[in-house]
Amino acid sequence: MRSASSSGVTLTAAVLGFFMVTLDAVVVNVALPSIRADLGGGITGLQWVVDGYTLMFAALLLSAGSLSDRIGARRAFGAGLAAFVLASAACGLAPGIGALVAARFVQGAGAAVMMPASMALIGQAYPDPARRARAVAVWAMGGAVASSSGPVLAGVLTLVSWRLIFFINVPAGAVTLLPLARIQPSARRAVPFGWAGQITAVLAMGGLTYGAIEAGAADFAAPRVAAAFVVAVAALAAFLAAQARGMNPMAPLDLFRSRSWRSRSPWGSRSSSATTACRS
Repeated sequence: MRSASSSGVTLTAAVLGFFMVTLDAVVVNVALPSIRADLGGGITGLQWVVDGYTLMFAALLLSAGSLSDRIGARRAFGAGLAAFVLASAACGLAPGIGALVAARFVQGAGAAVMMPASMALIGQAYPDPARRARAVAVWAMGGAVASSSGPVLAGVLTLVSWRLIFFINVPAGAVTLLPLARIQPSARRAVPFGWAGQITAVLAMGGLTYGAIEAGAADFAAPRVAAAFVVAVAALAAFLAAQARGMNPMAPLDLFRSRSWRSRSPWGSRSSSATTACRS
């Protein structure tokens, strides 16, 4: 049985990782005026600074869980953390808007790997369901604290330099490595990796994001915008086909037909608060 101290160390690393991932999703919004004044880039460039991170995070999160299983949760978390910290340093040192956007893409990829790995580490450290539920609640609290305190922290740091909102991840990452080094290596599982689903998911999300951002600078009728939306629709169709026909889909379509999923979904007619209110 795992000791309480070893479980606490694992939870500390997971909470710190989730805190950093969430923090970088919110702090950059406060620093956008300073970034534009220093690097330029216009509205389109600033949108990519914000959306590049979330795009890579959302697109790669689908397969990051499989990667965590294949190489072990501890190793995956460490690799994601290293990429995240190095990309944060690159963001802080960015000489131009293009370099900043590229570094934000890498940041998002590192964050996507860290998220499922942190959850797997918690499951590894807390085999008892009741204790695991409490640990997940603490883990979620780390993200909530980052969301609420992020704008204030970013405002204070930006008074000195907007680059500090990224440089702060370097010592934070070093602190996270301390408990991570004390965690036992995680077991590996030979799970399949859905290349078709991952590639089409990236193309669908990337095409949609590019089209939406560029439409603001050009027009929805612009050739590059129309082409981006066409790529997004085609990639989405290919993604759904891959999930329907694949042996090991990343997002099983049967899940969305499940009565239990619909009853828990905010869009489920039987469980929605709006419907309940109307009936009462």
